[in-house]
Amino acid sequence: MDAMSVLENSYYVINKNFGFYKRNYGHIYYLNVQDDETKFIDKMFGKVENELSAQDKMLNYSISAIYTATAVLIEILNRNKIEFNEKQIEKICVGFSNMDNNQTSFADKTEEELDEILFGLLTDGIDLESRKKSGSERTPDEIIKYMLDIIGYDEAVSYAKTIVDPACGTGTFVKQIIDRFIDGLYVNEVTNRYKEKLLEHKLIRAYDTKPSNVFVTKIVIISSLVKRNLIREMKDVLDMAIKLPVYCRDFLCVGDNSDYIIGNPPYIRLQNMSVEYRKFIKDNFVSATGRFDIFTCFLEKSDKLLNENGRMCLITSNKYLTANYGVGIRKYLSQTGHVRKLVDLYDTKFFGAAVLPAIIMCENSKRDNCEVDYIGIKTAEQDVQYECLNAKELFDYVENELTCGKRFVFYGNEDKQVFEVSRSKVKIPADGKTWNFSTSDENTIKIKMDELKLCSLADIFDVCVGIKTTADKVFVKPMTKNFIAEHAFEDITIYPLIQSFNVNKWNISWGNNSKDRYILYPHREMDGNMVAIPLEEIPKTAEYLKECSEILKKRSYLAESKSRMWYECWVPQKLSKFQQTKIVTRDIVSNNSFALDESGRLCQGNTFFLTRKDSVLTSEYLELNTHQYYCFVLGILNSKAMEYYQKMISGCLYSQKYRYTTSNLNRWPVPRIKKEDAIVIASYVDDLLAGTSGELENAIDKIVYDAFDLSEEEILKIESFIGKGKEGNC
Repeated sequence: MDAMSVLENSYYVINKNFGFYKRNYGHIYYLNVQDDETKFIDKMFGKVENELSAQDKMLNYSISAIYTATAVLIEILNRNKIEFNEKQIEKICVGFSNMDNNQTSFADKTEEELDEILFGLLTDGIDLESRKKSGSERTPDEIIKYMLDIIGYDEAVSYAKTIVDPACGTGTFVKQIIDRFIDGLYVNEVTNRYKEKLLEHKLIRAYDTKPSNVFVTKIVIISSLVKRNLIREMKDVLDMAIKLPVYCRDFLCVGDNSDYIIGNPPYIRLQNMSVEYRKFIKDNFVSATGRFDIFTCFLEKSDKLLNENGRMCLITSNKYLTANYGVGIRKYLSQTGHVRKLVDLYDTKFFGAAVLPAIIMCENSKRDNCEVDYIGIKTAEQDVQYECLNAKELFDYVENELTCGKRFVFYGNEDKQVFEVSRSKVKIPADGKTWNFSTSDENTIKIKMDELKLCSLADIFDVCVGIKTTADKVFVKPMTKNFIAEHAFEDITIYPLIQSFNVNKWNISWGNNSKDRYILYPHREMDGNMVAIPLEEIPKTAEYLKECSEILKKRSYLAESKSRMWYECWVPQKLSKFQQTKIVTRDIVSNNSFALDESGRLCQGNTFFLTRKDSVLTSEYLELNTHQYYCFVLGILNSKAMEYYQKMISGCLYSQKYRYTTSNLNRWPVPRIKKEDAIVIASYVDDLLAGTSGELENAIDKIVYDAFDLSEEEILKIESFIGKGKEGNC
């Protein structure tokens, strides 16, 4: 019998007599959820005849997970010859005796497989989108081991020091914690005190907001104690099930300090929280800045709850290192001076998370040396210098052999990848500035470019994100020429739209692709602001929008607004800005791909567009007409030097892609280039726009390199870093 079969069988049995289970579990396990949060349940249990509400579906699923975990516990008790009766099992899990024993047996499973069943109850069978909603991801064992190692939680301290998992899920971290705790008991010959240390001293504590996760985590702990021969009688199993300090509480609301805090907190964005909870978070956490993610508050809370010399190690999304919403937690961590190690895993896909992870380790102690041990691991394409078969070998290599600098390693056994592994000592920037770390040589080049700039890109160009509708299936996806003609939309509401795939390096391609679209844009510009066109002025468009009103009115931030209309796009941009000559880039792309648009087309929210400001360059290049000026700047933006700068300041995403956002682009340094060279660059770009190939791009690169006074050695490092040159010595 496999875990999903037991889970599914339990779900159907519970469904047949749901009232009984709701009476016994509803007061503990009832969660307030939305329909879209239970779609994964419908996929998993599609044969259920009667339809339950979203809350009842989640309750049934939670109880099913509890019953599956209980079946695992029974198998472990049987194997270890611990006698029990039905009444005792009912104390642990009410209604379990209603299950068919033949449908809940795991007798054919190994001990490792039994553990996997427990761990998988949180994520196995659940699609990525549902995991994003809940913020739940399972951390691989090798990473957990590495995190425990770097905080020094081993048998020498585990039997005497407190440790907390702030978001335990189904116990993946707790499993390795309890095993190290038991090792400490045996090494120090105090096994007879395991109950005292767990139940009275509460050396291991865990928190989770889902009651079913709390239950499963308790089973994980009990199972380890049974398998390691510490629990020998059923009365001790019952004691543990009732008294273990695994709490169904929000860690952000607790106040108990600890020597160690370790885990993988949930990733939940601001928009997925209730209004009340958002207020609580914003009132209590300085890290709750911008459109924050809840994990930043877990970082802050964990650091605050450390005992003196205590250590915290969390694996989270790496977005807080560079994203705008990370300014609060970056500022907080820089002020405490507690950060000791940062491991950015970039796009290495160590596990199938919905985010790109980073590991941070902090220590609550004062020190004179403010440098942080930084390790970066990202995918690469260069020749390799070392080979690691698995994550354990990779982390051992990083910790024990790579003291500083950069190496390229083969990673994996069958499906090998090349990883760039770098290590250096870095200083945490102050005042919430972005954390973009690299080797010292690379950082020296970036600093040089900053020092030699004439100005920043923000000084000469206005960088804007394209239109975000939050309802593209209404405003964009159907908007072909035929669809527009069939509905006879008014001309003032229809515009050709540049989407991400239309943006190539140098040029916009539009009009020959079946995916090309127009946008229905029911806005006009008045007194410098975008306002909704009254529906009575656009009757054909109004008819279509009313047909789509159910979709559009679900956008509560517009439907409930007192100043905006329900049928607007979420983020409209000024038509006058689009209708200027502009430079466009994709939001997410692997290399600089800026394009010139002189057509006046609108841009979608997965692109950014740049329009000229009056600035210092206006007087420097008076002889350049508008077309020449844009071509000149376009040449700089597409140069290798600027691509290097972007990749230095932007966090790497999957498949070696980077975010070309307003905050990143505004920082780009613009070098002082002679007027004659500016005219040359403009002419080269004009030829590139016309389709000329050859060495023109290299010629532009040379002018930009010279403007930043970069040596041949520095140029080699730049081109190696961006993957467009031969790797130099490490």
